[in-house]
Amino acid sequence: MKLTLYVVAIAVMLFTNGTSHKTDPVKNIKVDALNESGYVFNVNVSRINSKYSEVASAVFRNKLVIVSSKKIGALGNNVDPVTNEPYTDLFCMDIKPKGDFSPPLLFSRILNTKANEGQVAFSLDGYTIYYTRSTRENSKNYKLYKATLEENSYGNWDNHIELSISSDSYSIENPHLSANGEFLYFASNMVGGFGGFDLYKAAIYEDGSIGNPINLGSYVNSSKDEKYPHTSSDGKELYYSSKGFNSIGGYDIFISNITNGVYSKPRNLGYAINSIKDEVGYMIIDNNTGVFSSNKNHASNGFNIYHFEAEAIYRELQGVVVTEDNRILPNSIVVLLNSEGQEIERQTTSIDASYRFKVKAFGDYKLVAVKEGFEDYSLKFESETKQLRAVLRLSPNVTYNKSKP
Repeated sequence: MKLTLYVVAIAVMLFTNGTSHKTDPVKNIKVDALNESGYVFNVNVSRINSKYSEVASAVFRNKLVIVSSKKIGALGNNVDPVTNEPYTDLFCMDIKPKGDFSPPLLFSRILNTKANEGQVAFSLDGYTIYYTRSTRENSKNYKLYKATLEENSYGNWDNHIELSISSDSYSIENPHLSANGEFLYFASNMVGGFGGFDLYKAAIYEDGSIGNPINLGSYVNSSKDEKYPHTSSDGKELYYSSKGFNSIGGYDIFISNITNGVYSKPRNLGYAINSIKDEVGYMIIDNNTGVFSSNKNHASNGFNIYHFEAEAIYRELQGVVVTEDNRILPNSIVVLLNSEGQEIERQTTSIDASYRFKVKAFGDYKLVAVKEGFEDYSLKFESETKQLRAVLRLSPNVTYNKSKP
């Protein structure tokens, strides 16, 4: 297969604009210069916030579980010297339409203790919880635990086990379960990382135990701190907070594409999400809505929850199929593939030999052109620029021509 595809930002196209195509027109969406996420965000502050911190953690049976230092029926008192707020507990709220939530209630009298409760994650069936907790004596050091929900019970979590990955020497924080249930992501300052806190993942075995931690690498981690990992439902995107990668404040929220287990360089979500303060706990609730927390408008520097709606940004890829001497080739087949080689769409060029696809911004794609009597052409490309122009130049298949009488 010969690779001779030219992709240019500005080109003189060899086709007319009258050809009809399957792909829908692309909306003209304006985004700020910092936003390279591939999404545009509409953000509103949640009405459930208090004078204390609230950070989202996970969804459990259509309830949003949050970590908060508010004291609505919570256990214990006193102030954590690290945060200057009361020690944290787990709360839950019903998820309502349009970004609304019910008033928060204590999530569990069993899981909430006088210690400092951290972030949690749930197995796909909802019967296993991975939770983090630190003691009042050492509130900076969280350990990872696992418990199971007694069947047909109303919140009876038992079989509590501290997992072997925990240590007195480092902290395990922000557990998050991948959508397929195969990996537990988390942040840790264990020895051997790239900076302070790095992001890791560990395989989850059938008995609920986890394997050895795997560092997500230098593309994801920096010499500073990374926390709060969250993956999309299709497993193709990793969101997380980082103080590195030229963040505009403390923690900014970034996105990294995942292709066959490989993570791309992170891209900033832009000013609609990030500020000169800290943004953490980004979490998708359904396909295009979710929450995150920020301390940008909190009087005591605590965290408020914000609700967002995300709309994907698309680019239009246009092109024409021609011979090496620029003669158009109608009835050529052009196939658009995603980063994993799966076909997204195919088109047959009409009389002007043109094609047009709608592709998601900042995505990885591959084009393949096929025409009888010519060699196949293919090229991988990234949809970063607003204008994508591709001229596919096919050369004759010598073997095919020789077979002709």
